Amino acid sequence: MTLLAGVALPAAWAEPRDLRSGVDVCPFCNMPVIDGRFAAQAVTEGGRVLTYDAIECLLDHEAGYGPPPPVLVERWLADRAASGREDVAWLAAEEEATLLHHPRLRTPMGGGLAAFASVEEALAFAEANRLTDPLTLSWVEARALADERAWVPPW
Repeated sequence: MTLLAGVALPAAWAEPRDLRSGVDVCPFCNMPVIDGRFAAQAVTEGGRVLTYDAIECLLDHEAGYGPPPPVLVERWLADRAASGREDVAWLAAEEEATLLHHPRLRTPMGGGLAAFASVEEALAFAEANRLTDPLTLSWVEARALADERAWVPPW
């Protein structure tokens, strides 16, 4: 058994599931997940695996925008630098991920968020893509901002 957030989880739930590109459907926006570079995954208290097409969908869902939010015990984010459209290298959101935000960063839902394994990788990506004045955030900081306003832009 693995303990996470005070909840005992069977070992099978301690690791993220492989992305099923084009099959997994985001529980927040109902879009199929087709670009693993921006995907997120979460595990509910009951062990259900939820795969999101964008990090901003997971943030907004958990913050209470849209459908009723699930109670989550795990959160995983795709490492933008190490992932492809179908093969995802997952980072534990709270422990391993640095989020990069820039309004010109094109993401599936337009929120401009990507995850990296370090601040240095995030800033190198921003520089290589000419994203001036990028914002780097921890998961906790991004989640606090979601309580103030939605990450997914209104259409």
